[in-house]
Amino acid sequence: MTQRARFEELEPDQRRQVHFALCQDALATWTAFAQRKPRELRYRDSVVGMRHRVDVELPADALRSAYVGRDLAEVGDRYLEPLTAMQDDDLSFPDPVEFAYYSISNCFRKYVRGDDIADWLIVNQALSAHDISEVEARLRRAIDDVVQ
Repeated sequence: MTQRARFEELEPDQRRQVHFALCQDALATWTAFAQRKPRELRYRDSVVGMRHRVDVELPADALRSAYVGRDLAEVGDRYLEPLTAMQDDDLSFPDPVEFAYYSISNCFRKYVRGDDIADWLIVNQALSAHDISEVEARLRRAIDDVVQ
């Protein structure tokens, strides 16, 4: 049985736990990038030309909010500008960092705002924050931790 099939057989609360474990790992990818590349956290928005600095604490605040199921720090509002900038190509990150950022945002949207986010999307994005050679082992470990 594939790890994806194992994941899909989990109960909703178990899937939630897997999401949090994988997003916690993805947060480490984000944090490492933010510490190593602070200059890449600035951008200019193409619509009005304003300069912006990416809020490095936003993903951590989003994940904390998702754990408790409510927005603890105006996370929803704080995500508006950077997500728009990413969609407008005003802000870009290396693929693993971008996947980490989106996985945590989607986890927040699912567990705080109640948005209809596919369970596998969060898993896929969070795993894509890491080297492809680690994906299966990371997912297996996250699932094993939940079912034991």
